[in-house]
Amino acid sequence: MDFVINQEMLYATDDKSLFYQEKEAFSGVNRISKKVMHDVELVFGYSPQATTDRNQLGKTAVLYGTVNHSPMIFELEEKKLIDLSEIKGKREVYLFQVIDHPFEGVEKALIIAGSDKRGTIYGLFHLSELLGVSPLVDWSGVMPKRKDSISLSEDLKYISKEPSVRYRGFFINDEWPAFGNWTMKNFGGFNVEMYDHVFELLLRLKGNYLWPAMWSARFSDDGPGLANAELADEYGIVMGASHHEPCLRYGEEYKYLRGEYSIYGDAWNFIQNREGITRFWEDGLKRSGKFENVITLGMRGEQDTSIMGKEATLADNINLLRDVLQTQNQLIRENINPNLSDVPRMLALYKEVEPFFYGDKDTPGLMNSEELEDVILMLCDDNHGNLRTLPTEEMRNHKGGYGMYYHFDYHGGPISYEWINSSYLPKIWEQMSMAYDFGIRDLWIVNVGDIATQEFPLSFFLDLAYDFEKWGTNAINKTDIYTKQWIQKQFGGVFSEDKMNKVFELLIGYTKIAHNRRPEHMNVDVYHPVNYMESDQLLQQIDYLLDIADELYNLVDSENLSAYFSLVYYPAVGNLNLQKMWLLTGKNHFDAKLGKMEANRLADQIRECLKRDRNLVEEYHTIDNGKWYGMGLSEHIGFINWNEEGCKYPTLMNVLPTSKPRLVVMVDGEEQYTEGPEWHNNKLYLNDFLQPDKNESSFTISSLSDLAAEYKIISKNQWLTCSKTSGSLDGRENTMEVIKVRIDRNAMNGETAGSIVVEMPCGLATIIVNAAQHDFSDLPDMTYVKTNGYISIEAEHYFLKKEATNEQGEVNRFLVLQGYGKTLSAMKAFPTTEYFTPGKDAPYLEYHFVVQEAGMYELELYMQPSNPVTTDHTLFCGVQANEDDISIVNALPEGYRVDDPNWAAGVLQNIRRHCSNIYCKEGLNTLRIYAVSPGFVLEKLVIYPEGKKPANSYLGPTETYYVGK
Repeated sequence: MDFVINQEMLYATDDKSLFYQEKEAFSGVNRISKKVMHDVELVFGYSPQATTDRNQLGKTAVLYGTVNHSPMIFELEEKKLIDLSEIKGKREVYLFQVIDHPFEGVEKALIIAGSDKRGTIYGLFHLSELLGVSPLVDWSGVMPKRKDSISLSEDLKYISKEPSVRYRGFFINDEWPAFGNWTMKNFGGFNVEMYDHVFELLLRLKGNYLWPAMWSARFSDDGPGLANAELADEYGIVMGASHHEPCLRYGEEYKYLRGEYSIYGDAWNFIQNREGITRFWEDGLKRSGKFENVITLGMRGEQDTSIMGKEATLADNINLLRDVLQTQNQLIRENINPNLSDVPRMLALYKEVEPFFYGDKDTPGLMNSEELEDVILMLCDDNHGNLRTLPTEEMRNHKGGYGMYYHFDYHGGPISYEWINSSYLPKIWEQMSMAYDFGIRDLWIVNVGDIATQEFPLSFFLDLAYDFEKWGTNAINKTDIYTKQWIQKQFGGVFSEDKMNKVFELLIGYTKIAHNRRPEHMNVDVYHPVNYMESDQLLQQIDYLLDIADELYNLVDSENLSAYFSLVYYPAVGNLNLQKMWLLTGKNHFDAKLGKMEANRLADQIRECLKRDRNLVEEYHTIDNGKWYGMGLSEHIGFINWNEEGCKYPTLMNVLPTSKPRLVVMVDGEEQYTEGPEWHNNKLYLNDFLQPDKNESSFTISSLSDLAAEYKIISKNQWLTCSKTSGSLDGRENTMEVIKVRIDRNAMNGETAGSIVVEMPCGLATIIVNAAQHDFSDLPDMTYVKTNGYISIEAEHYFLKKEATNEQGEVNRFLVLQGYGKTLSAMKAFPTTEYFTPGKDAPYLEYHFVVQEAGMYELELYMQPSNPVTTDHTLFCGVQANEDDISIVNALPEGYRVDDPNWAAGVLQNIRRHCSNIYCKEGLNTLRIYAVSPGFVLEKLVIYPEGKKPANSYLGPTETYYVGK
């Protein structure tokens, strides 16, 4: 007989209970069981009863307990009904098993036995998930699908895995104006009532570690008092503090306690106020050391600044930090545990602390120092999702292990991003799986800012940390599968299968666009308004996604609207609408400079985008009785500095009409234009048909006046046809007309050029159409041909992918990262930790291409903006053209460092471009790109004659023709 929970059982009035709450159980575990019982009520419509008396249990029971804290669990093991040996001594593991007749009166029981407190809690929430309850049920109000019954197999026995990463959690940071206003309105402060929801979110997502809000908030005071810390401890949540909040004292505390007559002194300065600072730390350890913590070590200046002035030397800083660490370790011995190895501690190698750890050739750093022997060394990304230094093979032997501080949100240079989610799962996977490969397995913390709208990437981050075997390095290109599963958890009972596919399109679409350029980083000069039609194509994609978002909005019922709005609609539409506003602004400026009346229509559309932005935030703040009020308050438009100060909204350009009818013609995708004057330039060149696979192109006729202006279109060649042969524009309702041009290559009869004439009020515009016919039948597939001045290659479209074997017999290879690149995908070498030697054990990608003229060409590599994994500021790859020697190229500019202008350009554009020269022969050429350094991720290659750079654009030239395309 299966284990069954159904409505009839819950509705019965026999006063029999389903849940057994042992008096000996951890109080926090019993509190969590009440949340699970509420989940049961949401699913079945009736609340289950609980009892502390096993005689009051019904025939079916849920029995839970923790090893060494549950007489009942011990009794079941004694009876040999369960075997606890499989979970004893393990970390955060649970047994989930159906058994018969655990004791008199109970015929069927579900046993949830945890190896420790968190193991039991995860086991209880596992039951919720089997019921179809989302981990976001409390935080985001995701309602589960109603059910009549659920059945678990009578032979069900499941033992969970130990989490892959020991400490896994998030950081509520830079919480004003959003999170701060939200918690003040809903809870009256940063108190225990609010943190109860945060803790539940963390535990349901199988996290266990938290850095609390800290700008004006004092976690250990705001509870009120220690209530926050006590509840965290009750739930088994390990508390930490940010990289600049040592010894269990939160950053804002010193501000409130300092003073001329304070026992803690009046200077956050270990040199000037050693006694006061030491006492401040000691009192923090005495107050909160009884709870489960990872104690932050080290010291930074006030307000997260550098610890010493600019005049201090590297040695001065290292010596001061060493003194600080020695003092803090001694305080921990005296106040928490004389055996430091038993006390989890962490030092964040963040910003200027990183060089203090590594030192330089003249000054030894803190690496391998006895002060850090058992300390978790927390490495960091560059605040924009790109890892910095990683442990070398030798460093991986460090006894304390390693952590990673990652960012989904950041308040700082070159430009902040704090408004709504702009993180992309393939990027998170690529970077964090590499971190794990390099041995960073003890602590993962991610800065989620205000939490709200970050739930999607946060779920992935914590699932990746919990079960790296399932979602990590061996699960390449599985983020789409993860996304579909996440959507099913949230909306399985809300949308049909085809509508959930629409949600998938929306999530993937908006996060990819945000990956290409975060909303706060957008401005009028990012995407080119006409070249390669990148703005028009992106606008078309955005409108498609906005339509999906609105379609789903109109379908969702009122009970589920809040969850859909907060998790999907608001971050998606907010992002897309803002991107659209700036794209339209770029087109508005371009058209206005040509005097096109279309500029005025674009200006109206931009105003509508700004209006929608404000209405969207207002709806976010009022939906569900103001549940999310405050969470949308972050400024997000037109940053010109690292923060919002001086931010610039779009400048709109309006055009006054000319006094007589005038039209202008432009070839789409290029900056060529003409009004057709007799004495000036009246010729345009349409070269799209030089690409053998291109059979349709277009040009646009636009009005420069508000008077009726007629045009006629005459094709001089029978193999060219246009979608219209005549028309009229009035500059008001009809400001422009896109004319499609089609080619019939079978009718060309050897001709290589044709022409189209456009008759306009001020003259004739002649469009020269170049369409040379080529026979590439003798070339193999995947051979690129330069037909229009350059070659553009998506990295995954190689001719050959060559693996190599190292001395240990392991295979080194390039693999495709699907969807990763700004345009299509990317190629990365695996294993991710290896350095490769070209010509020996380096895998390579081989590309074939044909050019008509021999000579020097420029090769431009488009790469993910990786930072070097060591302190030598190099990221090498190998380049070999034809039979030339392999050239080892440093993809980083000389003198590169995080925070310099080259780095800033890379993280804002989410691409790094590197140019080098290669010699090409006439005809077929071979190009090989070798992996050398870890972190090299190739997205695109562009090849062109030296000095003849293709037209400027943000995404780079669109891919050109290859045989078999």
